[in-house]
Amino acid sequence: MAETIHNKTVQEENPATAFEPSDWSLRPVALIYLGIPVLLVISCFVLIAAYPTALPDVDRTLHITPPGPRLETDAEGDLQKFRADEERRLNTYYWIDKQKGVVHIPIEQAMKKLAASGAPGFPKKKGQQ
Repeated sequence: MAETIHNKTVQEENPATAFEPSDWSLRPVALIYLGIPVLLVISCFVLIAAYPTALPDVDRTLHITPPGPRLETDAEGDLQKFRADEERRLNTYYWIDKQKGVVHIPIEQAMKKLAASGAPGFPKKKGQQ
């Protein structure tokens, strides 16, 4: 059984099974598949030839040495030292700005002072002016 499609003779092995005659043949697909990598390789060499000073003009040497990692060797001691420093800062007097007369007062005293005088902008309790 031979069938003529567009002046070409096609032999059918199984007449019940057919294919789309408008499908692409394998040759253009294979040429495109092989042509793209070839084009990419050729374009690399063309760019290297067109810009010969583009590759060596970048200096990739390391000019500074980065600091090494700061490892925590005594975590418990560091935490105790941190907490002691925070406690000292919260519970002692010290100058913040001696020229302007600004002093840090302990947190307990600051809370008592604020409770006694009230915060600016908040309503005062009855009997307090």
